[in-house]
Amino acid sequence: MDPKKVKDTRRRLLSEYENLVKSINRNRTAVEEITLENTEDEGDLAAISHDRDLLYNLHEGAFARLRFIQAAIQAIDRDQYGECVRCGKDINEKRIEAVPWATMCIRCQEETEAEHTSSRMVLAGPEAERPE
Repeated sequence: MDPKKVKDTRRRLLSEYENLVKSINRNRTAVEEITLENTEDEGDLAAISHDRDLLYNLHEGAFARLRFIQAAIQAIDRDQYGECVRCGKDINEKRIEAVPWATMCIRCQEETEAEHTSSRMVLAGPEAERPE
């Protein structure tokens, strides 16, 4: 990747990082504002629970992306940006443009996701075999 593109990408990553930090702070404030009301209405309690879960998931997703962005910035600083952390080959430039915090090439990303999915399925276990 040419140095100008790397510099532009670093700027883009830093901007995304700052936006995510602001978003996380807004989510924290929103979670603090959602208080359990003295209500026995199941609908209200369900809505409150749903809102908290949604904000929690947004928060966790943002933190995960922050970690990826930090890793990408560190890779830029080490002159290793654009290299797949799994196989060491160059990540396709179109992928980098679409997802500048990508740490793996598409093939390795797909393999990792497939491994993760299959391991979750194994943990669930077959429901057909239950002891009597």
